[in-house]
Amino acid sequence: MKIIWVVRPAEGGILHHLKQLLNGIPDLEIVVVAPAALREWAGDRRFISLDLADGLHLRRDIAASRILRRLLRQEQANIVHAHGLKAALVTAAALAPMRHPCFLFTAHNSLPQSSSRLAQWGTNLVQRWMFRGMNTIISVSDSVRSQITPFVPENKVLTIHNGISSKEFGNVSMDASRLPLGLEPDDQVVGTVARLIPGKGIATLLEAVSLIAKIVPKLHLVVVGDGPERPRLEQYAQRLGLQGRALFLGWRDDVPSLMAGWDCYALPSLSEGFNVSVLEAMASRLPVVASDLPALREAVVPGRGGIMVLPGSAPELAAALLHVLKEPEKARAMGKYNRERVDAFFGEDRMVRCTRALYEGMMT
Repeated sequence: MKIIWVVRPAEGGILHHLKQLLNGIPDLEIVVVAPAALREWAGDRRFISLDLADGLHLRRDIAASRILRRLLRQEQANIVHAHGLKAALVTAAALAPMRHPCFLFTAHNSLPQSSSRLAQWGTNLVQRWMFRGMNTIISVSDSVRSQITPFVPENKVLTIHNGISSKEFGNVSMDASRLPLGLEPDDQVVGTVARLIPGKGIATLLEAVSLIAKIVPKLHLVVVGDGPERPRLEQYAQRLGLQGRALFLGWRDDVPSLMAGWDCYALPSLSEGFNVSVLEAMASRLPVVASDLPALREAVVPGRGGIMVLPGSAPELAAALLHVLKEPEKARAMGKYNRERVDAFFGEDRMVRCTRALYEGMMT
């Protein structure tokens, strides 16, 4: 069985998800077609470079679809699997007008929304055309699935939640985690893992921390992740008086060790498809304070595993963080519940098995 993956420019959670699949199904021939920057990430899998760019770039997109069309004719793959909306659009154009009988798409994020009625009408028209040419659509959450089903029959879209290997978490002591960062045992630490882009709401988190800094004198914020907003966010933290309190660590590959030193995990996103770092925090036995978004409610049970807050509201986020930090016994109970929930519903093995079963089912 030969499977062609067409992957859009990606970072963070999507690449982590795809790496889990590559490692979990080593016996299937997966050919990765993606921007050249992902060549090293693909490891020993066969890799073909394709110039894909985020956003709409008409000339580049048309050129990419023509190159991909020739490539797909040469490769004669059993399954063509597009990851991300941009990859799906270019792949759909490359396969038109005949389309591939086994054209699969994974929607890793929420569908784009526009404030302009005309722009949204055009977007919906393109998405309807694109989705109808697909054999099957995987959504990473029921929330994303509900956005797609208005365009296609419901039985065409199935949810396979992202998963993690929880055994990698909870193996480091709090003191060992904090020492390299200069944090003390009695500090209270809020952490987050996110790509530093506006949609992740990190500015709101900084504002919330500044609101409770005087009430919690040993409060610290650890931000793991990188992105175009990092310089602006670091400057904003200084303007809010968070020098020495807000630590921007950039991209790290030791997230399990870092999370072991936190008291609470915060995710103030404005939109989410389904967030892997929330699962990692839950596996680390952390209480979660997150934006009240449908996709995040599929992971975090309000009141049992954490607190959900209005997206973009710094005062509400501050109140929730303060509640968790001031109630350590309740926070521990939330963390225990979260670990049990991850183990039961969001295992990496389950995600890999479901995806493999789908591949095999498409070939019968």
